Amino acid sequence: MLFLLKRTAPTALGALLILTALGWALRWWRGDQATPLHFAPEPALLGVAVGGGVLVSDALIHGALLLVFGDAYRKRHVELAAVFRGQTLAAIVCGALMAGIGEELVFRGPGTGLAYLLPMALLFGVLHHVRGSLWYATVWAVWEGILFALAVYFTGELAVTMVAHFLHDLLGFLIFRRVNKGV
Repeated sequence: MLFLLKRTAPTALGALLILTALGWALRWWRGDQATPLHFAPEPALLGVAVGGGVLVSDALIHGALLLVFGDAYRKRHVELAAVFRGQTLAAIVCGALMAGIGEELVFRGPGTGLAYLLPMALLFGVLHHVRGSLWYATVWAVWEGILFALAVYFTGELAVTMVAHFLHDLLGFLIFRRVNKGV
């Protein structure tokens, strides 16, 4: 569902506003347990590094799935990219902002403990489900939720995953755009 909201700029902006409000409410409710948020050069640079690490993980998973499943996986990957066919550059940026700000405030912003972060990583992945034939993308989203959760756990800083998630989705949507042009 969250994945599908990123297809157009208006839905991504609307979801960004709703998720941001919900995330700030959850942070307020959790009080001292909320993840620290400091926009400064160090967390931003660390976010770029974490984003790079998640992208390397994506490349390894993509390559492994291609090796193991070949054309069957390639077909599903093209099917997933097709969900975003026609996505404008504005929608790409708005979708990446929705991920980096809204989703991070909701799924990792309210707490840094693993007892909170790991169940939220599972929920994060499940809420990115598109349809049955693309089940692998849901499992992949759970994995990425775990990676973002671990980044918050080890850094104790929400700005790290905000930057990482924004860059991850921005590049991912640009890759989908490229795949769609080749079809």
